[in-house]
Amino acid sequence: MKVNNRKIHGWGRTKPVDVNLINPKDVEELKNIFSISKKESILARGLGRSYGDSAQLKNGTILKLTEFKDIKLDKEKSEITVGAGVSFDEILRYIVPLGFFLPVVPGTKYITVGGAIASDVHGKNHHKDGSFGNFVNWIEIFNDKNEVVRCSPDENSELFHWTIGGMGLTGVIIRCSIQLKKVESGWIKQHTVVNKNLNETLQSFNNHKEATYSVAWIDCLAKGKSFGRSILMLGEHAHKSEINIKSVTFPKRKNRIITLPFDAPSFLLNNFTVLAFNQLYFNLNKNKKSSYVDWDTYFYPLDSIGDWNRMYGKNGFFQFQCVLPLELSEEGYTKILSTIQNKSSGSFLAVLKDFGIGNGHLSFPKQGLTLALDFKASKKNIEVGKELIDIVNNFGGSFYLAKDAIMDSTQFNPIFSKDEFLKYRNSSIESEQSIRIKL
Repeated sequence: MKVNNRKIHGWGRTKPVDVNLINPKDVEELKNIFSISKKESILARGLGRSYGDSAQLKNGTILKLTEFKDIKLDKEKSEITVGAGVSFDEILRYIVPLGFFLPVVPGTKYITVGGAIASDVHGKNHHKDGSFGNFVNWIEIFNDKNEVVRCSPDENSELFHWTIGGMGLTGVIIRCSIQLKKVESGWIKQHTVVNKNLNETLQSFNNHKEATYSVAWIDCLAKGKSFGRSILMLGEHAHKSEINIKSVTFPKRKNRIITLPFDAPSFLLNNFTVLAFNQLYFNLNKNKKSSYVDWDTYFYPLDSIGDWNRMYGKNGFFQFQCVLPLELSEEGYTKILSTIQNKSSGSFLAVLKDFGIGNGHLSFPKQGLTLALDFKASKKNIEVGKELIDIVNNFGGSFYLAKDAIMDSTQFNPIFSKDEFLKYRNSSIESEQSIRIKL
């Protein structure tokens, strides 16, 4: 096995660390690695799309599991069995032309299945379908006894529920089975709703609970009567009868339109440019109603831009994503947006989604509304981010660990029992994040 000494970082490109990177090809190689590295911590990693440091381990051994690539589709059961290193992109390219779709997808298809389970990823349909873990039939995990153990809702169920959203800390995810959804086409019928302020935005989510997919872009810098204005985008999988005007029932994934060849100058993203972008985006979308868009365009608009994380400059960025209880959403998000405006820390990307009932002991999604904000990495913005964390804690909210890069152990207030988690935590596995928040 070849060991590569490399510097890696998360998608936010902050906190790069030196690691020993190994690309194991099978379980036997995993056993050798764990037996050799008894005194050294180990961490599994996929495609590196976690925003912060949850897939980093300074001076440790990183297992890049992209060689675990087996795929087996059972059409009759609408079930797919895949290795942990298979990406959503690879799965969708295979199953969409056959009339299937993943039941839950996040904002990028360039993630591995193992990472999706570890983060319990969510999508635009959580209010109706829940998170990815709801559709995982079973998981095979390489544990601290150098054994491969299968767990499911009915078999080793506690291990299963601690692994869903467990940030890869219960063991190395090897393989799993996923329940798919059947679709008649690869098109999404999209409907746009304009909301003039925050109250209207929150009410709009409540008025469209029946929609399968819903997500709102929110203007975090608008003030006065326009405070919290948004564009809510609703979506449904189109029936075959609806898209007879289209020449292709299942359009292929799109190639990247452009790749950013260098880091954008840091001065390009500031309150003035964000304010101008927000005004332009609102004006371009306020008159849109219904349209049909292909699945790739609807779910993955940012994937069309290669290395889009470079737009934040060489110092990178961090994302703040929280969920607040529904009954406190208006008060809480008024406080959050007001703080951002008062601190002149406009977010280039601000997205609001509706959550249903959560899944997994460590899973992030909880019933309520979730807000995701991107901030250019700077001392000032990190201080603002920490202030926002305190606000969320005061409102009884929680945070998405797959996005976190700045929270410390005093701010991490999990609702689960740490003592119970330790029963299922693999003592050989650590990450920079788990050390930072003492998980």
